[in-house]
Amino acid sequence: MKEILRENREAVRDAGLALIDIGSKLAAGKIDEAIGTLDESRQKYREWDELDGAVAKIESAIRDRTSMLAVQQVIGEMVGAILAAALRSRLG
Repeated sequence: MKEILRENREAVRDAGLALIDIGSKLAAGKIDEAIGTLDESRQKYREWDELDGAVAKIESAIRDRTSMLAVQQVIGEMVGAILAAALRSRLG
């Protein structure tokens, strides 16, 4: 993360200034103005909203896949335990 920030110093500086602007409006109690400034910033970068949505979908798919693999592993362990018990009963 630090590398990305260092490689994009100008963008980081701009983001910092925007945060100062929004923060100063919030500190002054100008909540509507702060929200308006934030909304204006979002409107400038509408494609980023789409990318954020895509990232969220990918992350969700990864979580779902991880959960599915965990379930498969548990089922595999259960099948192994059942087979082992059946073999022991036959051998014992």
